Amino acid sequence: MNLNQQHFELFKLECQKQLERLGLKSWKVYYEFVFLKDCFGRATWDYSGAVATICCSTYYQEPFDNLEQQIKETALHECLEIFLGRISFMAQRRDYIQQDFEKEIHSVIRTLEKLL
Repeated sequence: MNLNQQHFELFKLECQKQLERLGLKSWKVYYEFVFLKDCFGRATWDYSGAVATICCSTYYQEPFDNLEQQIKETALHECLEIFLGRISFMAQRRDYIQQDFEKEIHSVIRTLEKLL
């Protein structure tokens, strides 16, 4: 199913809502509405600069029960990718410090405690 500008606006609004909920208000976020072959969305980020690009696909492969809900879930998923980006970055490095990793894990836990 091809998405339109109205779908993209819903996606952006949902991303903004989720980024705020996750405490990522200071991030500079760019949005793209592009064809993605095998996914509904994609997020890329530079954690040190707190800059991210979140993409929404112009095409969602069916089946899905509720398109609006699928768009919202995709937005949440991409925002969670950014939220967990520091942990992902640290896990890929060979020289990470265990204490820093544990500190970041607890930062995630504290945020989730507030939300849940």
